[in-house]
Amino acid sequence: MASEPGAGGAPWKGLHPASLLVNLVPMAWRTLRVGWPLLLAMTVGGGVRGLLDLSLFLAFLGLAAARTVIHFLTLRYRVHEGRLHIRSGLVGRTNRVIDPARIQNMELVQNVFHKMAGLVELRIETAGDSGIAGGVEGLLSALSLQDAESLRRELGQHSAHVASSADAGEAIDAPGLVEVVAYGVSVGRVGSVALAIGFLLDAMGQLPGLGVAAPAELGSRSVLGLVLVALAGGYAVSVGSAILRFYGHRWWQAGRSLHFESGLFTRRRMDIPLAKIQLVRVTAPIMRRWMGYATLLVETAAVGLPGAGSATEGTVPMVASEDVHGRVQKCLPAFDLAAEQALRPCAPRAVTRAAFFGALRWAILATLAHFWLGESWVWGLVAWGAVTGFLDARRQGWWLSEQFVVVRRGFLRRDTWILPRAKIQSVRWAQSPSMRASDLARVILWIPGGHLALPDLRAAEARQVYEAIVAAMSPTARPGAA
Repeated sequence: MASEPGAGGAPWKGLHPASLLVNLVPMAWRTLRVGWPLLLAMTVGGGVRGLLDLSLFLAFLGLAAARTVIHFLTLRYRVHEGRLHIRSGLVGRTNRVIDPARIQNMELVQNVFHKMAGLVELRIETAGDSGIAGGVEGLLSALSLQDAESLRRELGQHSAHVASSADAGEAIDAPGLVEVVAYGVSVGRVGSVALAIGFLLDAMGQLPGLGVAAPAELGSRSVLGLVLVALAGGYAVSVGSAILRFYGHRWWQAGRSLHFESGLFTRRRMDIPLAKIQLVRVTAPIMRRWMGYATLLVETAAVGLPGAGSATEGTVPMVASEDVHGRVQKCLPAFDLAAEQALRPCAPRAVTRAAFFGALRWAILATLAHFWLGESWVWGLVAWGAVTGFLDARRQGWWLSEQFVVVRRGFLRRDTWILPRAKIQSVRWAQSPSMRASDLARVILWIPGGHLALPDLRAAEARQVYEAIVAAMSPTARPGAA
């Protein structure tokens, strides 16, 4: 019989016995939440076929429960020779080894069931976890609070980047309930709800076969009432989601790490070493800017950049606009751009190009929906695309310093990325046919998990920026070469 990897050394530890029940309850709830329409159809249908379908559903539920039981019985972990070893599986065995120096962040999650049992779920993420099932390299669900903290301390002893303790530190911010509610109001889903209601009302008039009164038959007051109810519902959902996620939010610095904690029913704490911070993003939708706030998002190589489709790790929901620069420096202490520094704009021709393509995109959408929209709506959408494209391009900006790259995009939803140049893995100079016709080019920076593109620049200027970044990436480059 072949010996198992890591057979000797430190003893293996298992999950807490109460974790079996704690994990079974959410698993059953997730299964019912996904399959309730099928379960309802089986129950209402009745008869022999309904019983057969119900038995199949229960068998599926039983298989899911069996996987949870097998996970509890087979998962073992230990720290051996300075590295975390995790093994699991009954038929298909899996052995994972995680170097503490490669850990990007650690997250402690406590839902209602965890709190009742005094347990916590520990999630350990490394670079590139998005390609792994579940997105988490090391998932231990669930441990006692003592075991989780003991494991964190043990990993901290073997890495200068992993915090050994988060109990004490410098408090930075703790947004109150009013600010959390304001965050929910400014999320921006209300506009989508209003647009959907507009399409619905128009469709009611175009499709009388549905048996629903057309907007003209409803009357102006009824239509207005329906829209107001939809808007109120959109606000309620956004505010409720914000409270569930960010209630009691606080973040602080302890040693060489930042710690973020929040949540009403499910409490989450994210621990991010300062050395592992890959970029900081400041997002400020237009309503949030009117309120005088922005949102701070801290990311490591465990999540991606624009287009990677990954969730952000450390989030500060509301930061006063005048405090944003100082809060960025808490995350990136070497951040060397002055708070009043004006970013460089994109090329003038890029503004015209953005307006044209904005109008073109909305023209295509309006053409596809012309059966439900009047001609005035079509031209209105085209004008909307041109104006928003123009404003988005006008608000774009960038800056390249010796240590950082700063990129800003968007008008309605404005995002600013602050990327340390040391995190850049490769750089690309790109030029599409339409950009070539306008003498424009784009510089794209690649880092683990995604890429970040600078605004469109004149081709010659983009070439200069590209060559400056490449020169600084050279092993022989001296500080300040760019």
